[in-house]
Amino acid sequence: MTRHFRPSLASIVLSAAALVLGVLTPAAATGEARSQPGPGPEPGPGGLVVHLTGAALTSAADRCATWAADAGFSNDGYVAGGLTTAVAIALAESGCTPGACFDNTRRSPCSPASVRKADSVDRGPWQINSKAWPSVSNRCAFSGPCAAAAAYGLISAVGTFFAPWTTYSADAYARFLWAAQQAVNRLRAGTVTSALAGSCLGYPHDRPGAVALLENCGRRAAEIWRRVGTTLHTAAGLCLSATSYRFAAVVRLTRCRSHSGLQQWRSTRLAQLYNPASHRCLSDPSGGDTSGLMLTAAACSASRRETWFRA
Repeated sequence: MTRHFRPSLASIVLSAAALVLGVLTPAAATGEARSQPGPGPEPGPGGLVVHLTGAALTSAADRCATWAADAGFSNDGYVAGGLTTAVAIALAESGCTPGACFDNTRRSPCSPASVRKADSVDRGPWQINSKAWPSVSNRCAFSGPCAAAAAYGLISAVGTFFAPWTTYSADAYARFLWAAQQAVNRLRAGTVTSALAGSCLGYPHDRPGAVALLENCGRRAAEIWRRVGTTLHTAAGLCLSATSYRFAAVVRLTRCRSHSGLQQWRSTRLAQLYNPASHRCLSDPSGGDTSGLMLTAAACSASRRETWFRA
């Protein structure tokens, strides 16, 4: 997978088989242009025309924020960041509805169960088009977590390129940016992504002593971290910890201890994760993208090897 350096700013009516959240009417497909539908409501620039307000909008945004964060999209900027953008696109495309479906060939709404293989169909929360992205199965496209992973790793080039979505190119996603950002602000779990897009903080095993590693971002449980104050917890409740007060050293998983300075990771204005006990920052020693590389707590510097974005 090609890696990219990312700067740090960066009422639905469906068929019975679809999930219902508001209003959707036909519009253009993700990844594939199509002619306008016949008489009826004027379609939007991409996906399905979405009208969501209040609790429905909040619920949809929260759902897609979780899926997108777990897939690896970086929380690398307020309103303009990749994670917020990905959520806003899903809201504009489908209202973040897993069962959202529109058959471009027949110019009519569809359901996941009625998709015809020969047709051009926009599918799922990110409206992944069946002809533009044939490697994404219907099962994946209509699944929130799997669609998010495809949107991240395949369509958006690990969160660096959103032009394939017409709602992005036409700026239709912008009206959902605030709701998307609020959902991102509410997140307390997700990946910790490197400034080198596509790389995430991970670990080989969720048990004490496991060394923190650089991994390719994806939907792996060993890349999901839960924020508790300034500590980072694994699914098993272990904490990310520096291992030396005096020297640069590997970072490991340890049992969480109250007030342990070695387990504190504070975000700085340079998007570093600073450990106050060791006076060092979480670092990728190579400054590269080598999957499986052991990470360390090292002297802080304004470099991409020490730039990390938390969900």
